[in-house]
Amino acid sequence: MPQLFFPDVQSLELNFVQGVVIFLCLYGIYQVFISLRGFWPAKPLPSASSLRRLVILIPAHNEEKVIGSLLDSLNKQTYPRNFFDIYVACDSCSDATAEIVEQHGGMTLWRNDPLRQGKTQNIRWALSQIPLDKYEAVVIFDADNLADPRFLSRMNDYLEAHPQAEAVQGYLDSKNFSDSWLTKVYTLAYWYSNRFWQLARANWGLSATLGGTGLLITVPCIKRLGWELQSLTEDLEFSSKLVLSGGKVHWNEWAVTYDEKPSSYLASHRQRSRWMQGHYWVGWHYGPKLLIKFFTTFHFVYLDYFLYLLTPFTIILSFTLAIFEIWRLAISPSNLNLFFIGYWWMPFAFLQSIYQLIIAPSLREGKLSPKYIAYLLYYVWYGLTWIPVVFYSLFLSRNQTHWVKTEHIRDLSIDQLINISELKVAKKSSSP
Repeated sequence: MPQLFFPDVQSLELNFVQGVVIFLCLYGIYQVFISLRGFWPAKPLPSASSLRRLVILIPAHNEEKVIGSLLDSLNKQTYPRNFFDIYVACDSCSDATAEIVEQHGGMTLWRNDPLRQGKTQNIRWALSQIPLDKYEAVVIFDADNLADPRFLSRMNDYLEAHPQAEAVQGYLDSKNFSDSWLTKVYTLAYWYSNRFWQLARANWGLSATLGGTGLLITVPCIKRLGWELQSLTEDLEFSSKLVLSGGKVHWNEWAVTYDEKPSSYLASHRQRSRWMQGHYWVGWHYGPKLLIKFFTTFHFVYLDYFLYLLTPFTIILSFTLAIFEIWRLAISPSNLNLFFIGYWWMPFAFLQSIYQLIIAPSLREGKLSPKYIAYLLYYVWYGLTWIPVVFYSLFLSRNQTHWVKTEHIRDLSIDQLINISELKVAKKSSSP
């Protein structure tokens, strides 16, 4: 029979592998191109001339160890206290969370629904209990957070400067950088994503992504889109709904929240597994809609957000391809595919390391700061620990009801955090 009807299997295999590599290369090049706008600093934000009534919502489940410090940081806001209220949605709390809320002048919402636990369900219920018509926007914090004293003022400034904004994500920093190698790497990852994912997209006019805390959503937006969310990552799902509706998430560099990063591997593993389960679910349900929207409107914001949802799928594809290449090489050294190994994986891995360990910290500190190169091995190990999470979370993504809480134990006041930061600055200025 002619060769036309019996194509060379090895040739097809090689063409397929090279096709996948080309796709992954283009994906990587695109992300690098987008990140370049992260080198542009955030635009200055003028002070607002008017005040907006805000409501702060804090979903909580047995958070007595940390919630007092968050409430204290909110009571120390530069924003007038009579222009914001604080609600804490206590979801099956059996500790002293409610008592601490009352001591700090907050209002408690009691919820007990064992069949529908988790942050997504708790926020949905709480929004139905709060008199939203009294307010212009809802601000959401996690119970372990600390709010910078100017957080609410800077959010109000942003709303006045951008009256079209419906959802605004603030800068997410770490309150416990030095607790462990894991908190250090987490913090470096957040500094990178703040600058080269969130700010970069804001500078391009694209949509940022809600980060689950330290965020603001206007009341009209909540009423328009509702909170009928179903995933474990309510922030990502709401962002996707907003983009699909023709809106976008705005990025406010000047409204800072300090978040507690997991200090143990087990806590980190559980948290990242929940993130990935939710990300896959949102990707399956909203990714195709975003792609269709792009091809019917040719508005680039839809394609960019589709590619963001595609991220864990590209990770799976990359590592599957790497395993396949190693297997082929083990069978026969002549199978070495330099196109894959030499021209894609290593350059992007190197560039990612430079971004996270040198460029992002240096831009944050305002000077060249190579000291974080010392965390290179930690950074590599942290990256490797993502591999099993990304793979098996794909098979768990159908389950969006099993919610596992991340335990919060690091109690640190906003005054202590500011004093630590000021001390570091003083040491730097006094050093020769």
